Formats: sequence, C-alpha cells, structure tokens
Amino acid sequence: MRYIIFYLFIFFFIGCEQQETTTVTAQPEPSSQDKHSQIKSIESELSLISSVAYQENYIIQIINHGSPGILGYKAGAMEGGYAHESDAHNIARYVLTLSGQKSSDDIQAKKSEIFYTSNCGGCHGHEGKGLNGAFPNLTIKPLLGISMKKKSLELKLQSLKNSL
Repeated sequence: MRYIIFYLFIFFFIGCEQQETTTVTAQPEPSSQDKHSQIKSIESELSLISSVAYQENYIIQIINHGSPGILGYKAGAMEGGYAHESDAHNIARYVLTLSGQKSSDDIQAKKSEIFYTSNCGGCHGHEGKGLNGAFPNLTIKPLLGISMKKKSLELKLQSLKNSL
C-alpha cells in the first residue's frame, strides 16, 4: 500500500509539472525616428501631467483598477473597485479639492463628498490625510503616484535624448 501511495505521489507531481521554456530574443535598437517619436510622446505627457484632466484621470484609474504596489505604503497596493465606476469621476474631482486644487467641476466635487467619505474615508481619512502612513495622503500636491510617474518620464526622456 505504501508503494502505491509513493508512486501516486511521484506520478502526480511529475505528471503535473510543465516544463517552461523561456526564449529570449534580442530587441532591435529603436531607430532614430522611433526615438524622436517617443520623445515627442513623453514631452506631450509631461506637458499635461499637472493638468486637472490628467490628475482626475489618474485618480479614476486608481479607483477603478487599483494602485501599483510601488508606492511603498504599509497597507500595500489598493485593489480597484471600492467605488462604483459611475461615481469614480466625481470622487476624483473631490480628491483634487482636498489639496486645494480646482477640479473640472467644483460644484459636482462638493456634492461628491459623501461618496468619498463612504468609499475612501475609511482608509484615507475623512480629510484625505491618510492613516499613520499606512494609506496615502491625498492632500499633497502632486499625488505621490503622479510625482513618481513624472520622474520616470523625465528619466526616460533624458535617456532617449542621450542616445541620439
């Protein structure tokens, strides 16, 4: 009986393993024209990164799809879907007002305080200042994720320009 169990054990683990093969192919160096196109794209995004529309869109994406874990908060990455997608735009408007910024519609933002409080206030606090470093402070300008995105784009832009 022990041998049968042993062979079943071996069969199960060996039979279930799938060999993974990874093929690494060298990526061709982007052409000068491709680099110029990437540079224009990055410069365009950098020119918009401080705009209300960009910031609201960033917040909407976080609400709907979650945040990256690279922000370094004790609570980790936020999962998306804490608020209904139809409320995300107005919550984003409200979040901008927490740092004293104008939103795309300040009247709608004020009306959306209740959506923020019920969906986001438990972690970010009712005033948006975060909770003991575990959750992001939403009153800072720019938001950490946007600041990190800007630095990343600037580094990529510099690298592309240096490679021309």
